[in-house]
Amino acid sequence: MKKKIKKLFLYRKLPLLLSHLGTKKAKALNEKLIDLQKAIYKLDLYLEANWKLEKKELSKHWKKIFKVLKEIGFNAEESYDLTSHIRRYQKHETRLREGLIPTQINEEYYYYYKSCDVRLMREIIYSMKPKNTFELELSDWRYFDLITEINDDVEDVFEDQESINGNMFLIQILEDGLENTKSFFTEFIDRVLAKQMKAYNEPTRAQSQLCEWTIKEAELTKDLLQQNCKKINSDFKSLKSPLIDRKVLQKTFSLK
Repeated sequence: MKKKIKKLFLYRKLPLLLSHLGTKKAKALNEKLIDLQKAIYKLDLYLEANWKLEKKELSKHWKKIFKVLKEIGFNAEESYDLTSHIRRYQKHETRLREGLIPTQINEEYYYYYKSCDVRLMREIIYSMKPKNTFELELSDWRYFDLITEINDDVEDVFEDQESINGNMFLIQILEDGLENTKSFFTEFIDRVLAKQMKAYNEPTRAQSQLCEWTIKEAELTKDLLQQNCKKINSDFKSLKSPLIDRKVLQKTFSLK
């Protein structure tokens, strides 16, 4: 799990932000952020593996999350505020069991909350430095996070067939068919890029760099989209989701 977390942090540019804190402070905080991400992943694994959720088990996972936040230096009230988006996303995950699936939610809204764990890590890093010491605002990362979160769904489309997972890419294929989904996600990626470019009239050097990163990840995501769609197309009838197998969805699905 630690290897997976380090890969995630590198992909989302967290080491770059940590480098602004100084070597000793960055190293110590990085270890705590790994612990925090591990606790969040374990909560997520519990949600993905269990159809019936127990409040006692959920509470155990949240206690571990709050324990790490306390070790970092946040009090109970601060920790509760910091994790508001984690709780919101957990609500989306639990409501999968009621038939509320990602494709019934605005896609940008959904992926914004799906990136809540990474945004939490960034917010913690930003809180460790005086204001205005980072060249980028937290809000500047919005579109980069959307693109990289879409990438995660496209990459995980095969493994997510075995878990109770709100993979919008997977579910949309089962709803709308492969070609329609491919077109939808390609257009969505282009729309996110257009919004990022529109956000900056006169971008700073750091903002221009972030735009370049976003464009690069968007192109890589499109390439991955094409590759995985080809793999799916060759064995389309075997595509599945526990959500659909359990027949709890509010609409009828058919392979198209």
